[in-house]
Amino acid sequence: MKEQPQQLSPRERYRALVSLLIIPLGLIIIVRAAMFGLQGWTLIVLGIALVALGVVRLRVYVQNRHTQSSPSRKRK
Repeated sequence: MKEQPQQLSPRERYRALVSLLIIPLGLIIIVRAAMFGLQGWTLIVLGIALVALGVVRLRVYVQNRHTQSSPSRKRK
């Protein structure tokens, strides 16, 4: 029998949404800063950092969801 996936709590949905929104925000910052050339290098670095942060948050979120759904591990 297939196990039903658990409903996401509002907190988990919010965290996933924030992670998803950080990535395009970083991309927008990179593109806009690139229009200014080398003068906007700090903004380009900021954009890259935001994209990386969003990706890392999503990976951690997916890993946590995977470990919580495995039947062999239980949280105390």
